[in-house]
Amino acid sequence: MLVAFVIAMAGLVILLVMEKGFSRQSQPKPNNELTTLSVASRTITKRIVSITPNESGDLIVQFPDNEYRVLSLSIPRETFGWEALDYPRNAKRFTFTPEKVSLEFGGELDADYLFLNSKRIEPELLEKQWLGLCCRNQAPTNRHPRHHVFSVSIAPFNEKLFAISQSIGGGIADTGGGRSYTLEELLAWPNWKVHFELSGCSWAISVIENSQDRKAMINTLITEACKRNGM
Repeated sequence: MLVAFVIAMAGLVILLVMEKGFSRQSQPKPNNELTTLSVASRTITKRIVSITPNESGDLIVQFPDNEYRVLSLSIPRETFGWEALDYPRNAKRFTFTPEKVSLEFGGELDADYLFLNSKRIEPELLEKQWLGLCCRNQAPTNRHPRHHVFSVSIAPFNEKLFAISQSIGGGIADTGGGRSYTLEELLAWPNWKVHFELSGCSWAISVIENSQDRKAMINTLITEACKRNGM
């Protein structure tokens, strides 16, 4: 019995030491109180190049050498009890440095944590990641009295950057549809501005028209969409 007790206590001490290394707080806090990873107290070996949210509750993190990895935010939500991550908009509002990501509600995750708790994503799956820019129900229209939703999404890692769609009626009887466009194809479509305005995306028109750099344009669209909660 004494041996078992000593072993159990040794295990508890090890666990507490590990927790202290990964948290700024000496004791875990319940409910909505935050637990954050301490960046200042240890050396961070990984570096963040970019972070992009998607509509599946993930963060797509780019590391050096063009390595992309996907972190499901359900992992820190369960680990640290971050109930704020139950709301999709909170997963989209953050800032980052090469060392860490700081979520707007107060949580922080360092680059090493992001790397160790994420999975590598292959190019063919990376191209399918998407983020809603905006959507708006314009009903009643001559197509439907209650449900006629216009929307715009982007696939940041795909040449077909923009997804334009309408949902008419909703459910299994939906008679809407959509298609994807490259930037050049979108600009060549005469009605793209009308669709953006109907989708509640008028703010994005000037971003697209005035940008001379594709990457900068995409970053601005993502940032603004996250502020507005996208979909």
